[in-house]
Amino acid sequence: MAVAALVVATVLSEETAKIEKSVKSEKKQEKRGLLGLGYGYGYDGGYDIGSGGHIGLDVGGGYGGYGGSFGGGYIDGGHHEHIKTVTLVKNVPVPYPVEKHVPYPVEKPVPVPVKVAVPQPYPVEKHVPYPVKVLVKVPVHVPQPYPVEKKVPYPVHVPVDRPVPVKVFVPQPYPVEKHIHVPVKVAVPHPYPVEKPVPVPVKIPVHVPQPYPVEKLVPYPVKIPVDRPVPVPKPVPYPVHIEKHVPYPVEKPVPYPVKVPVDRPYPVHIEKHVPVHIKVPVPAPYPVEKPIPYAVEKPVPVAVKVPVDRPYPVPVEKPVPYAVEKPVPYPVKVPVAVPVHHEHHGHGGYYAGGYESGYVGGDLGYGHH
Repeated sequence: MAVAALVVATVLSEETAKIEKSVKSEKKQEKRGLLGLGYGYGYDGGYDIGSGGHIGLDVGGGYGGYGGSFGGGYIDGGHHEHIKTVTLVKNVPVPYPVEKHVPYPVEKPVPVPVKVAVPQPYPVEKHVPYPVKVLVKVPVHVPQPYPVEKKVPYPVHVPVDRPVPVKVFVPQPYPVEKHIHVPVKVAVPHPYPVEKPVPVPVKIPVHVPQPYPVEKLVPYPVKIPVDRPVPVPKPVPYPVHIEKHVPYPVEKPVPYPVKVPVDRPYPVHIEKHVPVHIKVPVPAPYPVEKPIPYAVEKPVPVAVKVPVDRPYPVPVEKPVPYAVEKPVPYPVKVPVAVPVHHEHHGHGGYYAGGYESGYVGGDLGYGHH
């Protein structure tokens, strides 16, 4: 048994030496302290040799995420059997969330003073309410049909005077007056005297009487006689009748259909106007009348001077007033004969007579009837 244990120990030592050699030959790129921390790989090695009444050898090693151990023992002279328990521990990576801080730009507003031009004085707008007229639509009765006036333009002949050339007499050659400036020398003294008004204080004596009279107003009661108090009418309220509208029922006729019995319906012919297109012949080309202005001769009176050889006197008849006899009617007395009738009734007589001068005369009588 001792030989077997030594053989096993030598074999394990050779294997462990090979593993350590292979690990040292590789380039070590990982950091220290990260082995066996749950990253999926690790290396653990150790030797555990103990004795105390018995001899035990424990060799364990792991690389690349695995572990292994080997144990052996023998029974010493006390004949006690020792059983080595081997426990395999495997590191299993467990995913867990990792918060990664990512820096990003943060915009921070920085106040910057901005100069704004403000007019001086500063205009202030003040809202002033004002009344605005609102149009209220009122229904207006329009008769149907209602007349529509359509303006039809028509040509209006406007007489235009004809320009007549007028000859203006212009003397030849034409006299032109030309103003020629002549320099005039004005004598100015040197140095030039300048008059400057200088105010001079002048004291004017004012006579003030001594002692100075002071007028003091002293109020005093003045009695104003009043003949008799006059009665003043005082307005007294009087009752005013106010009409109050009282609602009352108003009968409003409501139309409703009334069925009128008809013996027998008969067809009634209703004329329906159908539009008929009438083709109007239009000559081609279409004659168009275009007014063309033309010159119109208009006689213009022109003063014509008739040359006279020698002036001679011409007799001009002038009416002269003279007296004209005009008959004037006036009254003329003409005698007219009047018949006289004589009657005898007893003693006495009767006389009648007269003349006419625009009228008939009277009677004169005496006697006994």
